[in-house]
Amino acid sequence: MSRRVFEAVREELRRRMPSPSGTGGEELARRIGVAFDAFPPRTDPDDPWLGGPPGDYAWLAEYEDLPDGPRDADRVLGAAARALHGQLRWHSPSTLFNMTPQPLLDTAAVTAVTGLYSPNALWDFCSAGVIEVERQLVRQFARRAGWPDTAGGVFSFGGKAGLLYAVRMGLNRCLPGSSRTGLPPGPAPAVVTTAHNHDSLESVCALLGLGTDACVRVPVPPGTRAEPDAIAGAVDALLAQGRPVACVVLSGGNILHNDIDPVRPVTAALDRVRARHALPYRPLVHFDTVVTWPWLFFTDYDFAGDPLGLGAELAGRVRATTDLVSQVREADSMTIDFHKTGLAPYSSSLFLTRDAAELHHWVEGGRGETVHRPHGENALLHTIEHSRGAAPVLAAWVAVQSVGVDGFRVYLANLLMANRAFMDLLPSRGFELLTPFSDGVASVYRPVPPDGPADFAGLLDAEPPVLEAANNYTHALFRLLAGYEGNPYSRVVLGHLPAYGRGRGGEPVAALRLVPGSVFLDEAACSRIAERMEQVKKALDVAVLFGPEELNGTPVYHVPE
Repeated sequence: MSRRVFEAVREELRRRMPSPSGTGGEELARRIGVAFDAFPPRTDPDDPWLGGPPGDYAWLAEYEDLPDGPRDADRVLGAAARALHGQLRWHSPSTLFNMTPQPLLDTAAVTAVTGLYSPNALWDFCSAGVIEVERQLVRQFARRAGWPDTAGGVFSFGGKAGLLYAVRMGLNRCLPGSSRTGLPPGPAPAVVTTAHNHDSLESVCALLGLGTDACVRVPVPPGTRAEPDAIAGAVDALLAQGRPVACVVLSGGNILHNDIDPVRPVTAALDRVRARHALPYRPLVHFDTVVTWPWLFFTDYDFAGDPLGLGAELAGRVRATTDLVSQVREADSMTIDFHKTGLAPYSSSLFLTRDAAELHHWVEGGRGETVHRPHGENALLHTIEHSRGAAPVLAAWVAVQSVGVDGFRVYLANLLMANRAFMDLLPSRGFELLTPFSDGVASVYRPVPPDGPADFAGLLDAEPPVLEAANNYTHALFRLLAGYEGNPYSRVVLGHLPAYGRGRGGEPVAALRLVPGSVFLDEAACSRIAERMEQVKKALDVAVLFGPEELNGTPVYHVPE
């Protein structure tokens, strides 16, 4: 490379970076505009897709080989934006796929601005006041949980990170010193949980060297709460076998059924088991509240006066769930996903523990040191990540400070009202409601084929060919509604659950999950969407009854929550 080429490339690099003499704000705004210019034109304002499903990504072939030098900046940025063609628009009322973020404009803005300055929240010397903001959020939500001032916490990449922290802390309880010496010979410590808890827990056990078999799940029927004695019995049996029990993970409410395990009775039962075995520790109790943490905003709500006008029915449901979620005060740790119901972009997640010393315990020497030093001297060596993004912290803070307690109360109540509206509207339109017991943000439906069976119980008892036909019908309707087969002006994206139930022989039986997420949903929007779903279903019914071709087979695949 000649000196002339070197200087030309260096000058090009300088043009693509914020000038040292300015803030970079104007340049960043212009570059964001270039990216937005590459987005597809908008059609239906309710459209759940940015563009259409699936996007065309053949353009990537042009970029298969790394370039020798700088490419046209606008073209590259526009091409990167094309990777979002076919992305779900979470703020659309018709996106009912999963519990995913509808970010505030301001949380998206602070995420972009933070990226311009690239702070690393591992160390306050190179992250300005971000760690102080994080500490404030920890204090605020520890108070919401009813925990003492000794509580601590850290932002991380999601609920799976929260489980990693919890199980690792539990290992330090049952095997002190194991963070330094490793696991001793003998049976691997166990992690006890309930059937409806998140399926990433087995992966967490594998990552920590315990193996997936270390995760022991206590059976619980869907839509019911775990029996405290059953959980304590599982722990008791493992201890009797000589296996340490590191952690008990309780469901704080999953997306599908909002199944919430009772923390207070479980911790009391575990205390009895501890006394019976003369244990020097109690297994760490982690309450997995990644979905239901916003109910903590109702712990001090005046339900009798009902200042937000929720109405008796909705207020009663909110209060019942709040009573269960508020039992977090008896737990040892919890997780908050701001990227689920916290109006922040992916990913923004806060792990909290009632005892900060336990969180710090695997620092060198196991000191459990929690002293906060003068600015510039605080390096968070107890975190999973060594490279910690600051944007998730600031996005969560902006969300909380921007809309306040009542903002989150109204946001959550609106999701619950929308879900209840669909539960009322869809059964008369050919969608059998399978979760009438749901008090959460999701509901599950079985679209009834024109040739039956008439109900889900009858379907589960049917012969395999009937099950296969019903599954094919459910999958075909999912694709039609989503727009994979056309219908650009009637698109509604639900979640397809290939194995929601099981037939007599263990065959998978499919259903559709509906999860409202948009604050733009109201009774009129729900009614409009339900009518669209009915019309698309009627068209499919005609094709099934009179069409010459059978429906395509249904793929069975794992659906992450």
